Amino acid sequence: MFSPNKKHPDLGKNGIPPKEQKPMDRETKRRLWATVGMTLFLLVIWYGCLAVGEAQHNDTLIFGVMIAYFLVFGALIVAYLIYNRGFVNKDVTVEMLPADWSEEKKQAFVAAEKARAEKSRWMLTVIIPFLVVFMCEALYLFVWDSYLANYFKG
Repeated sequence: MFSPNKKHPDLGKNGIPPKEQKPMDRETKRRLWATVGMTLFLLVIWYGCLAVGEAQHNDTLIFGVMIAYFLVFGALIVAYLIYNRGFVNKDVTVEMLPADWSEEKKQAFVAAEKARAEKSRWMLTVIIPFLVVFMCEALYLFVWDSYLANYFKG
């Protein structure tokens, strides 16, 4: 008998069956740890240069590191978008392509787009850490300095 208060054991929250989670393969784990390592490396350089620059009253060092981070991040984003053709052809299927193309040309086009996305994946290992550094700095500037620092003053 159906009872609205009794949950079915095979269903998750809100009556939706849970998705099966596949274990991460070796390549995904390697990319994850490379991203985490790169993030920590960039954070140490960023905040290390900020600390050294403030201690020595050297605004040139701080400004130089900031400009270098922005230029590298911007160049990587632009390169990623250009290489992937602005993701215009993302998730294109053979049926979506023009009818006057041959079947081989359609298959080659779809395969080339998938290969292009896979080849450019390494850039995300560098783009994401830069994004995390900028997010941490924004949180520091707009949340910590503005609001939370007042609660921790002695």
